Amino acid sequence: MNKTKAKLSVLHERKLILPAVVVVAIVTQVPFILTLVLSLFKWMVLRPDLGTKFVFFRNFIRIFSDSNFYTVLLNTFILTIASLTLCMIIGMVFALLLDRNFPGVNIVRTLIIAPFFVMDTAIAVIWKNMILEPTVGFVGYFALWTHTKPIHFLGNYPLLTIIILVVWQWTPFFFLVLLAGLQGISKDFIDVAKVDGANWFQTFIHIKIPLIIRHVEVAIMLGLIFILKVFGLIFATTSGGPGHASTNLPFFVYKTAFWAWDVGEAAALAIITIVFVLFVAMMLFKFLKRRFVEVEL
Repeated sequence: MNKTKAKLSVLHERKLILPAVVVVAIVTQVPFILTLVLSLFKWMVLRPDLGTKFVFFRNFIRIFSDSNFYTVLLNTFILTIASLTLCMIIGMVFALLLDRNFPGVNIVRTLIIAPFFVMDTAIAVIWKNMILEPTVGFVGYFALWTHTKPIHFLGNYPLLTIIILVVWQWTPFFFLVLLAGLQGISKDFIDVAKVDGANWFQTFIHIKIPLIIRHVEVAIMLGLIFILKVFGLIFATTSGGPGHASTNLPFFVYKTAFWAWDVGEAAALAIITIVFVLFVAMMLFKFLKRRFVEVEL
């Protein structure tokens, strides 16, 4: 009787979540299936006379035979790894510095997290026109003041500039997550470590890191997803240029769809982007999970 009631309870609970499952499936899987179908067709919007032709996997073959694709893939990898690493390091440093009480600590924390609430395009416009502009921006005034030649960051170092903007925007997110973890550590653990003679570095490595390891996992996984889909910063600053020097996979999909107007190839690129994101996320998750098990042991 008790087993029957338990089964009925489980069935009832599943019925309650069924509407949410259906909505999520419609919102996520239907567009994915349509994108997968479009990737099998050749459809040039600006050439309606050519019609829509089923080409099977020819779009994918064309993408993998294009040297620009590998440039974009490398850009995406460099942008993701560099930004993720810098965000984690800088976010951890800020979290450690502000994991204490002193006059004005709340004001300082608020100032640090402020960039996280600014829109991508607003960040890009401000940095492009007010800071990095080599004639009337801060860079131009600094060069004039020091009697040096201004550096055109967006033209000469486009990918590095995008990395700097991504780090400036997303470091506050890492800071928030890591600070929440540090704030949750009981002071008793720190006091016991001090009594045992542990210095600051030993306390950080052997006490604090193991206790906030789940927060580190959350920061890295969510940060990875956010950074992999960076679009607005690139769109409003370099437009992926010069050439493809600062183009990542999401922006490459946009250029193929709305510059070349090749819907089929853009859909194929979108599928490749999804597979790439899932692959990187799975590999990183396995690496982190293995590290977590080692730490917990």
